[in-house]
Amino acid sequence: MITSTLLFLACAHTPETPVIDLSKPPTVADTPLYTPPVTSVHTLSNGTNVWILEKPGLPLISLRLVFAGGSAADPDDAFGTVSMSDEMLERGAGEYDATAFAAEVERLALSLGSRTSETSTSIALDAHTDRLEAGLDLLADMVLRPRFDESTVNRLKEIRLGEIAEARDDGKVISGWAMDQLYFGKGHPIAHPIIGTNTSVKNLTPEDLRDSWKSRIGPDRATFVVVGDVQTTPLLESLEARFGSWEATGNPVKDIPAPPVHSGDQRFFFVDKPGTSQTTLRIMMSAPTMSDPAQEPAELGSIVLGGTFTSRLNRLLREEKGYTYGARASTMGRNQYGYLEARTNVQREVSAPALSDLLSELRRYSDGIDEAELAKAKGAWQTQTVAAMESRGSIASSFAGLAANGLKPTDLQENLAAAMAADTAAVNNAITKSVLDEAIILVVGDLAEIQADIEQAVPASWQVIELDQ
Repeated sequence: MITSTLLFLACAHTPETPVIDLSKPPTVADTPLYTPPVTSVHTLSNGTNVWILEKPGLPLISLRLVFAGGSAADPDDAFGTVSMSDEMLERGAGEYDATAFAAEVERLALSLGSRTSETSTSIALDAHTDRLEAGLDLLADMVLRPRFDESTVNRLKEIRLGEIAEARDDGKVISGWAMDQLYFGKGHPIAHPIIGTNTSVKNLTPEDLRDSWKSRIGPDRATFVVVGDVQTTPLLESLEARFGSWEATGNPVKDIPAPPVHSGDQRFFFVDKPGTSQTTLRIMMSAPTMSDPAQEPAELGSIVLGGTFTSRLNRLLREEKGYTYGARASTMGRNQYGYLEARTNVQREVSAPALSDLLSELRRYSDGIDEAELAKAKGAWQTQTVAAMESRGSIASSFAGLAANGLKPTDLQENLAAAMAADTAAVNNAITKSVLDEAIILVVGDLAEIQADIEQAVPASWQVIELDQ
């Protein structure tokens, strides 16, 4: 009796389930506008830039020290010099040899390491607030007093040669190296692998790495980015005490020229990777530069093309055709050049139709996007910006990226605002700056299995190239 009564009451108080019309898509609310934070900007007595974002709450701090330059500063006959010189900064400094330095970092529960890109060097320090001063001491040793011990350099060379061997077994890595060489041209400052080649790494000496450090690591190229539980005045005093007497390199940052214009039929290339079960497809063409007002619209277009899981490329190559687990496209804008790149890995057996479909989709992309696609791309841009602001480390890295490219702390806000203001006409105009007939088309895979089919499906003057050893 009690059970029946409770069931009756439950039914009596249950509201009617609303009727949902499944024939119509649900209404999607507008994406709320987001405004990224902006750091304060300061300068040490020697001219070093310092960007600070006070973010109290948790006693954690993320610091990034960024130097313009990167592997573009490698000597023409010694690729990998910069990245190995940068890595040696964390392998012994001041009174600590490599083992002692690593032990001290572990004892203080720090995260401390360097990273080299084509155009910058970044040192990352993440610490508990109470350990910041000790962390800054180690950072100062790294930057001002690296050791370059011969035994440690030789050990790093062994490790690096192993990394090169491992990388050469990865089709995606090989395709990136080959594309840089083909698109920018041999002799261009960023046309070689950041980690170097077997030949170049074997010949490097401690003196080579030390000379590279002296020529690049100085206050005239540096920006500190600090985010977290800090107070600006004490932090500046701590940085001044350790880095105020740091002397400038006096060397200008190497200019990165624009790549050549590619035209005609000499734009189709193979790299042979026998035995691989997957084929890497990579296409690169020009796009607006960093200072071009079309840069943000071009990036919105690339999001539509291949910037999200439901992008055009992913929908076609993954969902409809089943060729791949994923396909991506992105733009990159620099001072002197910009490029749009589309890339995917596909099953070896479908290499030829996948390349045909990829090229067809890129031709369709040149016709432009519509309002619904633009709205979705704007939402994705905002989502990505919010995600980049989720942690102290990601915030610091985002601002470090601006500093590395000579941009301002306000550019996160300004770029987002420009993207949100773009209309379809602006995006479609920006898309026309990427011309498929001037693109480099690269295929990396088992040529014994795929070459004939691809040459039949995509007739062109295909060339087989080999990477530098």
